[in-house]
Amino acid sequence: MKEEIIRIDSVSFQYPGAEKDAISDVSLSIKKGEWIALIGPNGSGKSTLSKTINGLLVPYKGEIYVKGMKLQEETVWDVRRAVGMVFQNPDNQFVGATVEDDVAFGLENNGIDREEMKVRVTEALEQVRMIDFLKKEPSRLSGGQKQRVAIAGVIALRPDIIIMDESTAMLDPLGRKEVVEVVRDIKDKYGLTVISITHDIDEASLADQIIVLEEGKVIYKDTPANIFSLGSTLIKMGLDLPFAEKLRLQLKDKGINVPNRYLTEEEMAEWISQSYLNK
Repeated sequence: MKEEIIRIDSVSFQYPGAEKDAISDVSLSIKKGEWIALIGPNGSGKSTLSKTINGLLVPYKGEIYVKGMKLQEETVWDVRRAVGMVFQNPDNQFVGATVEDDVAFGLENNGIDREEMKVRVTEALEQVRMIDFLKKEPSRLSGGQKQRVAIAGVIALRPDIIIMDESTAMLDPLGRKEVVEVVRDIKDKYGLTVISITHDIDEASLADQIIVLEEGKVIYKDTPANIFSLGSTLIKMGLDLPFAEKLRLQLKDKGINVPNRYLTEEEMAEWISQSYLNK
């Protein structure tokens, strides 16, 4: 049984002047080492929920525990050391004149020894495959490269949890693929817990569990296979489906006897190949 790293108990948050809660009575348990994808329509509360986890937003009701610590004024900085956040626009996170300076910035603020800092900066940039850009100006990097540097700045701090708040939204397909691969490699190497807020359904399909939010409430939490098998239910919410699942549903609508379960692209290709060969 995996150890629980985040527990959210009946949490509600409302923005000043709003007529209703942004998140309402949310309860969740997240295990150490899991990759969790948060999906839902715009305004469903995904980013709000993520910002309550490290104390950027303070709920008016409920409790949050991170690594067993109850999130409150006395523990907020300890919690923030455990939770690293990577936001949508990496330009908003850059403060250094060079890639090296930028990754070192958070370490300096945390009083890390200079020699240790050099080691961590090098290791972090090697992990995101950006060590060759050590002396480059962040402004001269591509979108995917900037996001990888932003991730390096977070992992250099050695958090236990990384929250990616729409971190691939501004990238092209190749950039998204590169960033997701980097995060998965880091997760596997260090046993990190990853929470990915995303509209990219292919990115969500890589998670261990998907949490679906609607109007500030958690309505589903399950494996990608079980979530995507909801099909038309997700479409009615304004969400997308992986290509293979859309193809499966279209074939089914045409009366073709397709497997009655979620298939990945590889599984769908194999099923089509086998069906053709058996004719």
